[in-house]
Amino acid sequence: METLAFLQALRQDENSENAPKTSIFIEELSRLRAFRFHGTDQEPRLEEVPRPLPASGEALLRVHTVGVCGSDLHILEGHTPVGFTPITLGHEIAADVVELGEGAAASGVAVGDRVFVNPVVGCGACEHCALAETNLCPDKRIIGIHREGCLAEFGVAPVANLTVMPDDVDPAEIALIESAGTANHALRELGLEGHEHPTIALIGAGGLGSQVLQLALWRGMQVVVLDASDQALERAARAGASATLNSVRHPDPLAALLELAGSHLDGVVDCVGFPSTAELGLSALKPGRTLSIVGIGGDALRTTPPAHFIRRSLKIAAIYAYTARDIADVCRAVVERAVTLSDPGNRRFALSDIDEALALFSDNRQAPARVLIEMSQE
Repeated sequence: METLAFLQALRQDENSENAPKTSIFIEELSRLRAFRFHGTDQEPRLEEVPRPLPASGEALLRVHTVGVCGSDLHILEGHTPVGFTPITLGHEIAADVVELGEGAAASGVAVGDRVFVNPVVGCGACEHCALAETNLCPDKRIIGIHREGCLAEFGVAPVANLTVMPDDVDPAEIALIESAGTANHALRELGLEGHEHPTIALIGAGGLGSQVLQLALWRGMQVVVLDASDQALERAARAGASATLNSVRHPDPLAALLELAGSHLDGVVDCVGFPSTAELGLSALKPGRTLSIVGIGGDALRTTPPAHFIRRSLKIAAIYAYTARDIADVCRAVVERAVTLSDPGNRRFALSDIDEALALFSDNRQAPARVLIEMSQE
């Protein structure tokens, strides 16, 4: 008997004379470990919680790999509110389907499938959901932020949010599709489709920036990369950047950028989001071109003076998450092996070592591009 049906049958016996024994058995069978956030006044911790059961239209997932994200740190630091506490974190997810809830069998997802999990769950009724723009849904619920996440051995997600992936794709690649969706969104908003080998600048070559670089190269773009870290710039050069620039050490980063690019840029993606980086990006653009801002800094952004910004007809695109099209684009690139989202230098940890993983990820002096939690390491 399948696990879901088995547990449901056992629960129907709870009022029988065998109820105490049955309840204890259910509790033992359905325990799992999860990394839980209890609020900023308490330390997050691994603890045992009941294994979830998929509701109608959902799948029960055996989690394989979860990427640690800056959003997780923002939650732990109290900058990003969650839907409730305690809550299991984790929203960059690769998993295997274990059970299907009622009505989910006709979705095209089957038990045993390896899947990417899109954590943005829209309401399904608003105009944005109708346009497959769930990132803009006013009532969206994000797995790991508003719904229970997947830094756990098992989790649940709507089958509509699952994309079946080939079994031979590294689960680390699958988990990083989520953040790469945002990178793809930033590149699409530059509006350069149909331009032959446009040259863009990428400001900030951390985890997300490295994915912007990969996807930009896939799209046939030439990319000049700016960062304050020589380590990040070396990674970018190895990945195929046409040029790199330490923008903090150079006395005139704009002049240096334009010299490296050979002219003003066809587009700029800012993964930092500081007033200075936004102004630099706008200053480097050709007339009529776009600055995509992904990074979220703490201060209000700064544009160039009106005589420059308006008369050059420049555009700013604020990038929040991704659409269904972005996820489809990235999944295709991963399946075709056209991009490699997981750098060989990424660090992989067991769930039991989550504290060490978070400490490394938050240390800007030594952090790799990405940190991954793999359940198979237990």
